[in-house]
Amino acid sequence: MAAQPDRKLVPIVSLDVVGYSRLTEINERQTLRLVQRVYDRLIARTIGRQGGKVFKTMGDGLLAEFQSVVAAVEWTASLQRELHERKMKQPGGGYFQIRAGIVLADVLVAGDDLYGSGVNLSVRVQVMAPPGGICITKWMYQYLDGRSELQFTDLGPTELKNVSRTVRIYVWHPDGVAAKPGNALATEAPGIVQSSRPSVVVLPFDNLSGEADQSYFADAVVEEITATLSRIKDFFVIARNSAFAYKGRAIDVRQIGKELGVRYAVEGSVRRVGERVRITTQLVETETGNHIWSTKVDGAVSDLFDLQDKVAAEVASAIQPSIRRVEVERARSKRPETLAAYDLVMRALPHLWAHRMAENPHAIAYLERALALEPNYGLAAGLAAWARGQQVAYNWATDVAAERAEGERLIEIASQTVGDDPTALTALASAMMQLGGDVRQAVNFADRALQLDPNHAWAWMRRGYGLVYLGRPEEGLAAFDHSARLSPLDPFAFNVHLGMGLAHFSAGRPEKGIELARQALAERPGLTWPYRDLATYYAAEGRLEQARDALERFIYLRPAMTSASLRDGLRFMEKGLLDRYIAGLEKAGLT
Repeated sequence: MAAQPDRKLVPIVSLDVVGYSRLTEINERQTLRLVQRVYDRLIARTIGRQGGKVFKTMGDGLLAEFQSVVAAVEWTASLQRELHERKMKQPGGGYFQIRAGIVLADVLVAGDDLYGSGVNLSVRVQVMAPPGGICITKWMYQYLDGRSELQFTDLGPTELKNVSRTVRIYVWHPDGVAAKPGNALATEAPGIVQSSRPSVVVLPFDNLSGEADQSYFADAVVEEITATLSRIKDFFVIARNSAFAYKGRAIDVRQIGKELGVRYAVEGSVRRVGERVRITTQLVETETGNHIWSTKVDGAVSDLFDLQDKVAAEVASAIQPSIRRVEVERARSKRPETLAAYDLVMRALPHLWAHRMAENPHAIAYLERALALEPNYGLAAGLAAWARGQQVAYNWATDVAAERAEGERLIEIASQTVGDDPTALTALASAMMQLGGDVRQAVNFADRALQLDPNHAWAWMRRGYGLVYLGRPEEGLAAFDHSARLSPLDPFAFNVHLGMGLAHFSAGRPEKGIELARQALAERPGLTWPYRDLATYYAAEGRLEQARDALERFIYLRPAMTSASLRDGLRFMEKGLLDRYIAGLEKAGLT
């Protein structure tokens, strides 16, 4: 029987950059440099002296554990005083600030990470801190009595998101300002985008067709409406993957608005009976829950694309009347000639996004059927090429040369037929990278996708990978961070974390790579290919026993491979990165 994770009672400190989303909108690169400088100089250099250790970073924040309640509070107060005195200027004016929340938590210990409701509570408490200040709970306040000179202000019992009971909280600030947070910045959730543009999420539509296996059809409708709205540059549109985190859940739209940072939500249903379809849609203002507009469109299944465009145009006009129907028409992507081919592509997507050896062949089969019906269907060709790329890059293929040859054939078709479809362009970029093609050209395809759809989270992620492969890890990190902010609840966020891990490894920070690879594996239990990354990162840190264990987990059930075959499969990495990556695997035992 596997050993259960240990438990321990520890002070947890949660830190978060104030207004991070707004700052990155103003100047992403400058913000990233500023955050990294604060972390390197004021946090990493000092936290260990007080018995603290960072166990998780999140781009705009971090979580740390301490051995002492007093040490946790005193170190955090010292950090806030330092920032308050330095008055570091940030993009757009004003000074760089951090919020801090501290709780004493009974946590689960799994390796180098901590889990449990206490960890989540520290984040909820941190959100209530004034910018530049600290927020603690009643128990912490009572424990500190006589042990600290800090003067905390009692804010009374407070409701915290996803916490069933009220929590009495106390706040402190270096200049004595301790008002209860009430402005937009004070309540901004970590990682959530607050955009000045009209912001909207298209929530999963209900499937009213009476058959469970028709749910993919309702999902396809949402996919198209989201894609069309995303390409209108006046809007900020939450990525489909984050929106689908709410599928099957009954949640108040006002809560969704707060969690995703959007002003509007599109809800609806799809009923398909034979060759007829009805799409019912309503637009809701998330702050009040008021219905602004609703519509119902009926038609033949063969007219589905026109019906979806009509819904998207009416949603756009309802949100911002200055956006005319012609702009939605301009945003249309190239449509397949046959609905049957489109239907097969939609059926392939869940298998393709599963990122699993047993699922990928099902995706390939659906996509091959779609291409048999319509040989010049760019999206199907791009996705099929990407599926072949996964076979090679994740070491699933027994005949790498055959997979690569078929993938290159599909890339040639896709290159000529994707047109201005951002998803097809991103799939093409993914395939080119994973099959070892021209990475610079692949990044150009991702950039083209982003010119058409600046809200395309997958394109930002793929751009991040490309930049890392080209030896530009810091720029890659910025792209990954942008992807994460566009899709904060993305069930495929593990891919972003793996990309960030590779970027840190490329930049000479393997310990960060380990942290992010472990995070990705925790997010998607059952995946094995990320253990390849973990093996080489552990080896780079000299942790050879853990490196060997990770390598064994990676090669289990995979076709036989050697150092040379892996080098060939990863040829898309620039030489310096590839040499270091393979060297780590060889240290772990790969021959």
